[in-house]
Amino acid sequence: MELKKRILVTGGAGLIGSHLCRRLTDYGHEVYCMDIRSRESSPLLSQISAQPNFNYIRHNVVNPFGINVDEIYHLASPSTLRYESGSDVETLKTNILGTINCLENAKIHRSRILLASSGDVYGSSRQQSLREEAPYGPALSSVTEAKRAAESLMRAYKAEYQVDGKIARIFNTYGSGADTCDRRVVAKMTVEALTGRNITIYGSGEQLRCFCWVEDLVEALIRLMNLLPDSQIPTVNLGSNHEISIRALADRIVALTGSKSKIIHLEARNDDPRHKTPDLTRARRMLEWQPSTSLDEGLRMAAGYFEKELFKEHSWVDVH
Repeated sequence: MELKKRILVTGGAGLIGSHLCRRLTDYGHEVYCMDIRSRESSPLLSQISAQPNFNYIRHNVVNPFGINVDEIYHLASPSTLRYESGSDVETLKTNILGTINCLENAKIHRSRILLASSGDVYGSSRQQSLREEAPYGPALSSVTEAKRAAESLMRAYKAEYQVDGKIARIFNTYGSGADTCDRRVVAKMTVEALTGRNITIYGSGEQLRCFCWVEDLVEALIRLMNLLPDSQIPTVNLGSNHEISIRALADRIVALTGSKSKIIHLEARNDDPRHKTPDLTRARRMLEWQPSTSLDEGLRMAAGYFEKELFKEHSWVDVH
């Protein structure tokens, strides 16, 4: 029987964080969810907020804190993509100062810590399938620089203070639990299709991306956290490696929802690489993990969730 643990999740009201908090709470762990937003901002957290082993802490991770826990999942990271109104300064502060505060807490209490890094660390790499040891390309944004710095801090605290850390390089994730204002591609396109608005694509739409269902990702994060300590910090790509073009994704969402939305092409962005596909060899070997939810199944569940959120009525599609 697994021992019950005290676990802190920063950024716990976000898409990945809320699913992770729910899973850990269901497992019976004492969960501390830290976020700058109110708990009401997450539909998923409202389902577990009354459970005695769930605790909500409204706090900005850039400010120091002290919580005696066994594990820290450091997911907090404001995204300039999420609402198209993010601040580069806040992105850098959260990923650098926030990571330092999490690491200091882990050092004091001998906690195990997992950093949610990003596939953005690879920058504008020309490699079609990105391996963890691949050389970085030029930085695409402040997120790229911030995540590289956070990873460097993790390695430094391991070398100097023997903090047991793990690094997850997370690629595109989608699922239920995102809010209807989210500007990440699957959420944005699905909401636009359901409301009959034009679906906007930057450039030709031939850019290839991979999308991982959030519950599959949560399973991978837990497996990574549970790896035994090693002399080096394990760094693992997490996501899907099933490629689809952005245009094909839009067409699939329109067909799934029966929408009459038009697909509009806007000027291409400079920070939009042709490929952004993780090599999952290490995840399969170390974690015995790969995504199990097909894109069609995931898009169907996501559409059902967003329709309920938008219209608060009986959905036309079953959500499991």
